[in-house]
Amino acid sequence: MADNNKPQWDVWRELDDLRQRHKELGAMFARIGVAPEFAQMANNLRLDLQRKPPTTPLATGERDKDAQAQEDYKRAFASHYEEVFFKVESFLRMPWPEETKFLVPGILHETENLRRALVRNPLVSPPLEKLDELIEEYSHLDNMDERLDRAAIEARRLQLIDVLGFPLMVRRQLAHPEWDLLPPLASDDYRQLLASKIGIYRQTDWLISKLFDKWYVALEFDAIWARLKRDANDRERIISQLKLNWPKLGNWAPDFPHADLVWYLLLVLGCVIALFTEWWWTAGALLIWLQLSVIIEKHHAQLVNKRRQALLLECGRFKRIRDQISSGKFDPSLVLRQLKQFNFRHYVSDQGMSLLQSMSMQVF
Repeated sequence: MADNNKPQWDVWRELDDLRQRHKELGAMFARIGVAPEFAQMANNLRLDLQRKPPTTPLATGERDKDAQAQEDYKRAFASHYEEVFFKVESFLRMPWPEETKFLVPGILHETENLRRALVRNPLVSPPLEKLDELIEEYSHLDNMDERLDRAAIEARRLQLIDVLGFPLMVRRQLAHPEWDLLPPLASDDYRQLLASKIGIYRQTDWLISKLFDKWYVALEFDAIWARLKRDANDRERIISQLKLNWPKLGNWAPDFPHADLVWYLLLVLGCVIALFTEWWWTAGALLIWLQLSVIIEKHHAQLVNKRRQALLLECGRFKRIRDQISSGKFDPSLVLRQLKQFNFRHYVSDQGMSLLQSMSMQVF
């Protein structure tokens, strides 16, 4: 049987599906040579190069009508090729790997040669075979020679998978916790990993988009929400944060199960033994110690409960902000004001805060 704990998905396939749903990502994928629209445009352009120009009009015998027909023919003939050349120049401005740019001057030079040939012989079809070959080579990376830096394109592809694939990986991890693709969202390891990913994303200019701005901010707030829920429901963590250090066995042996119960049973046992042996001072001290322990434990319990209530209140306030961001429709400036109003800014990492601030300066 197959191991169900192993990931059964391909991040690249999911990224490609994402590209098809969000047109704004097309330019990013085109820079690594993945652009079906670009390939279709190249095929259409090559068909245009093979399309025949207008044919010479038939003479009717009427001088004025034939002269007008000839003028219209000249304009249509010139317009036919000029339209093709315009499409070639527009095609070269489309996003494509930077490593292919060494072919662009040659294509433009050939286009200008064809224009000059039409000026010299206005009604003679220029040879388009060379231009067709250059366009085919430019649009098919596999047809390029050793001058193409394929390693740079592959490195850019891996960078795209690493940066844009991370939010998809988090989503997949949440759907399949048994896969262990990433550390738990509430852990410090995940917080550091997310901060580094946001930093890499913000430094990679060609991968920045409004879509992934929102996704990375959502990841930041999901991680904060997970930590707040963990802190509010983890009594031991609250106690450790409050530093309640009344002497007891649990403080010295935190891994020992039921340490505090054993500690107080030992104190009671010691008190009973002291009473039977008539060690009155020892018995009195133990009784006082037990009474103080009860009073202080009650006080500690009140402090823990008060801290937990405060954390639950923070959770409720933060959840409203997090839900706005999770919807994908939020105003970054408003989120920043809410973080300041509720004193939540210290929860957000420096990278996450920088991303929010940069988003607030954009027009959505």
